[in-house]
Amino acid sequence: MSKFHVAICGGGIGGLAAAVALSKYEDIEVSVFEAAREFSEVGAGIGVWPRVWKILAHLGLDDDLARISATKPTHDEVDTFIFRKADQPVGLDFYKLRSKGTLLRYHRPDVLQVLIDNLPARCKTHFNRRLMTYTQDTKQGTVELLFTDGTTETCNLLIGSDGIKSAVRKTMLMDKSKDAASHGRLKEAEEHLQLIEPTWTGIVAYRALIPTERLQAYKDAHPEMNIRIPQTKSTPIMYMGQHVNVVVYPISSGKLINVGAFHAKPHLEGTTFPGLWVETIPNDELLAAHEGWEPELQAILQCIDRPSRWAIHMAQPLKSWVDGNVCLLGDSAHATSPQQASGAGQAIEDAFLLATLLGHRLTRLENINEVLNIYSDLRIPVATECQMRSLANGHYFGLQLEGLDSTREFDRLHEIGDAVVDNWNWTWTTTLDADLDEAVSRLEASQRSRAHL
Repeated sequence: MSKFHVAICGGGIGGLAAAVALSKYEDIEVSVFEAAREFSEVGAGIGVWPRVWKILAHLGLDDDLARISATKPTHDEVDTFIFRKADQPVGLDFYKLRSKGTLLRYHRPDVLQVLIDNLPARCKTHFNRRLMTYTQDTKQGTVELLFTDGTTETCNLLIGSDGIKSAVRKTMLMDKSKDAASHGRLKEAEEHLQLIEPTWTGIVAYRALIPTERLQAYKDAHPEMNIRIPQTKSTPIMYMGQHVNVVVYPISSGKLINVGAFHAKPHLEGTTFPGLWVETIPNDELLAAHEGWEPELQAILQCIDRPSRWAIHMAQPLKSWVDGNVCLLGDSAHATSPQQASGAGQAIEDAFLLATLLGHRLTRLENINEVLNIYSDLRIPVATECQMRSLANGHYFGLQLEGLDSTREFDRLHEIGDAVVDNWNWTWTTTLDADLDEAVSRLEASQRSRAHL
């Protein structure tokens, strides 16, 4: 018999990671509601750092993930990126970033499929169910979900993993606003409403996948260009220019090459993006955006058919991801820019810590809100810091470092690499273990104090 029923709205990587983790506990009933007709992921490449790999291995996903990547995890020091100044006719390698442990790179749909394959049959999945809103009955400990097709479902706990345009986040903040207004806290009420919508970072990303054989054919047709083909065992190159960086690396065991070109306009951060957030564009626009860059990068971009352009938005930080028996997870809570290669990883960390708490023998229907608040209190500082670090990495990748003129002081470019390492090394020098221990400790302490009342 289950101790409570958890509904997960959103079947992306975060939502399915939560479903897999929660399904390890036989006394928790789990249902996943996905808006689309099937589980699917947008985007191309995904990075997994050592601290996230440890979680995936604990969930028993390591063997399946190993089969979809030619790169194997290690805890040794490895070459992770070559930083190259490329916004000039002849490029310049200026830094080799080394990390203790591998940054594993996957095709995002491949990772999603591994999660799908590891969902047990008792985890119920529902498609074409887009959440519109929800209501709570705090006395009964229930949450009623209302979907856009008019149907309803009831659960004891709702996890909103429904992405950057989250309906769960919107309803949660509107409810908090109404409550604040009803108690005369009008300023607080308005602040809740202002936090619903994500903000534009001033960054647009051009994304594409290239079949490796296509780039090889281009190289064969232009031997004079000496184009380097990204290989599974070669060190990925990050091509850098003023407020621009282009990352290129192989995925799908070397069959595809992932290309992400990030263009930042810092003066536009926080403004409204003037257009569609995601749009397919002609390749001429991408080529024009990199006019004057070195021939090797130009050749890679020439091999792209239909790139997409993404306006990179981030979720505004919240003081709490919880209201009653409802919580946020992943992008709905902390969508970030991608320059820490940690967006999906942070969602997986959310899922594992939350599942650890919910699956604990001391967690029951009566103290779900208390448990959710422990989760929120521990995860918010980590996720918010990741958001800030990602924006900082974006500045460094665009050759921006206070006190350095990257257009002339080439002999000092290594300082940018050093700054990146200082800002990024938490992904390979830390683990989630301390927070997991703290979460369980807080839960057990809260129940001991309750027993003495």
